[in-house]
Amino acid sequence: MARKSVREMNYFERLHYSLSAKMWHAIIRFSVILALTALVFGLLFYSHQLREQYSNKASVLAGSIELVVDPDIMDRIAKAAVEVYNGLPENVRNDPSSQAYQDAFASLMDIRYRKIEEILDEFRQQDNARYIIIGTMVDQDRFMYLFESNETEKHPLGHIEIVDQKTISAFEKISSLMPVIFNRDDSGYSCTGAGTIVKNGRDIASIVTAYSLNDVAYKVRAYLLQFFIIMTVLTILSDIYFVRKMKRTVVTPIIELNEAARLHMQEKSEEFRTLHFSNLNIRTGDEIESLALIMADMEKEIQEYVKDLTRITAERERISTELNVASKIQEGMLPQVFPPFPDRPEFDVYASMYTAKEVGGDFYDFFLIDDDHLALVIADVSGKGIPAALFMMASKIIISNLSTVGITDPAKILEEVNRRIVRNNPAEMFVTVWLGILEISSGILRASNGGHEYPCVLMTSDRYGVFKDRHGFVLGGIDNSTYQTYELKLEKGNRIFVYTDGVTEAMNKNHELFGEKRLLKALNDKPDASVRELLEHMKESIDAFVEDAPQFDDITMLALQYNGGSNMEELTIEATIDNIPAVTEFVDRKLEELDCPMKIQAQIDVAIDELFSNIAKYAYNPDTGPATVRVEVENDPMAVIITFIDHGMPYDPLSNKDPDVNIGLEDRMIGGLGIFLVKKTMDDISYEYKDGQNILKIRKNI
Repeated sequence: MARKSVREMNYFERLHYSLSAKMWHAIIRFSVILALTALVFGLLFYSHQLREQYSNKASVLAGSIELVVDPDIMDRIAKAAVEVYNGLPENVRNDPSSQAYQDAFASLMDIRYRKIEEILDEFRQQDNARYIIIGTMVDQDRFMYLFESNETEKHPLGHIEIVDQKTISAFEKISSLMPVIFNRDDSGYSCTGAGTIVKNGRDIASIVTAYSLNDVAYKVRAYLLQFFIIMTVLTILSDIYFVRKMKRTVVTPIIELNEAARLHMQEKSEEFRTLHFSNLNIRTGDEIESLALIMADMEKEIQEYVKDLTRITAERERISTELNVASKIQEGMLPQVFPPFPDRPEFDVYASMYTAKEVGGDFYDFFLIDDDHLALVIADVSGKGIPAALFMMASKIIISNLSTVGITDPAKILEEVNRRIVRNNPAEMFVTVWLGILEISSGILRASNGGHEYPCVLMTSDRYGVFKDRHGFVLGGIDNSTYQTYELKLEKGNRIFVYTDGVTEAMNKNHELFGEKRLLKALNDKPDASVRELLEHMKESIDAFVEDAPQFDDITMLALQYNGGSNMEELTIEATIDNIPAVTEFVDRKLEELDCPMKIQAQIDVAIDELFSNIAKYAYNPDTGPATVRVEVENDPMAVIITFIDHGMPYDPLSNKDPDVNIGLEDRMIGGLGIFLVKKTMDDISYEYKDGQNILKIRKNI
């Protein structure tokens, strides 16, 4: 298998992995395997015939000797030889080559013994046998020669040959079905046959015959060489024939199809003006021709499809552009800048919307009706997409207009909005709305619910809970629907969280809903987080639950934190030394309202003189610029917080090391004593550089 794609290969690599090369390799492999298989089966057949021939020859020779040799004479000779062998001293018996050993058997070689030798020599010469041996076993592993006729040197009567158990077992298994054993020794290959001489059903001697197979081995090699040459020639000729035929009927048509496909892909940017597959002339009469015709039909269909797709794509791009514009318009109608009221520390508000499509049907809004009233709105329009977005914008405008024309009762606002929607609602759509109006100075929140989700509030405890307010009917459903206003008294630190059903109905891949329990858990994971961090954590919790499942509905959330009524006054003035008395008078007026002790007031005046003079001297040097002094009052414990804000160069006066007041004035470094005095007289002092502003705060408990 190629490690590179065809596009990554060079010319020689493509040639190596081409279809023609693969076809040639496959045919060569098949031919070689076929030739080797034929060679093996031919050799097996030839060997089988050879085995049968020599098997019959060995069987006939052994049988002829059995018929010619007199069993009585053989029995006598065998018994006498065994008796002589057993009667020899052990030292003579263990040395068969000694003269004493050979002399002991000489008396047994009489005229009848010589006659049998002549018969065996005659049989061996007539059958061209290698040798004939007649012998008997004298014990478990010793075979004694009685007669031997051999074309070379033969062993005398009484010769002992040690045989192993494997050889004994081989001869014992010889039967009429397999009367020969093929083996090899120093003289080459031979075929050994065996038989027995029997008297009265008792084996008295064994006959062993052997034929040389050296000539046969030569004939086998010659046969193999001839067969190999013939098969090689036939393989080459057949391979050339099949390769040419396969190339003409398979490879060439496929190459033409491949080239047509390549040209088709090259011209896709020209809208497929040339019909490459239709111009092919493939006439193989098989599946390849059928494939070429199918590809030609597909090419025509693709050409038509591309034309339609181009037209549809252009239309979709136009719609997508319009949707993007609509999405930007919708986003522009919702408050996007946070914090929205940086000069109003009495409350913090944050909202977010994640649409399921390009444009959504949810919306949120918040705006100041006047200096002491903040309106909060969250709504969910029925349906999705462009119709819901249009209905959403109309609903938002109506609610916003009615909230700023002097109607302060949320229920009355929803009733009028409902009447206007019902009068002009041909699509019979509706919207769920939660509307709240916060009186900033008192913390009283008046709200009304038109079929929307229950709000979640954090009041006296440190945990969020669901506030089950009384629901009215959805807006746009029924004319003259009535709604009820309820009140919540918010204290400092209280929060309210409102949302659309896209939060609780967010679904994961197992079709499980996020639900109210998970909503409360996410809220209570970070009860002390800012309203922005709270909504971001809620979205992270929803995403972790949903994972890769698609979003089916808009997810919209709004959170408000009430920081208490307005106890803050602010003065913006040019940062000059001459304006220090004006700043001091501004702060003292607030301190006198609080009946601040004179000692504390004097300490604060000294701090004002030091801090404002630093701003006047260094913030905009050598020019001047504005400085803001903000006075806030906190209860429990009573304390005054004074904030100094300027837009000058970043400078942290708290970063310098405090002076050592225990050494003399002549040894002390100049500067730093004023800030040191402020640190000692104030209960807290902090600095930060944020949004291009130096912000320094001091706090003094009263």
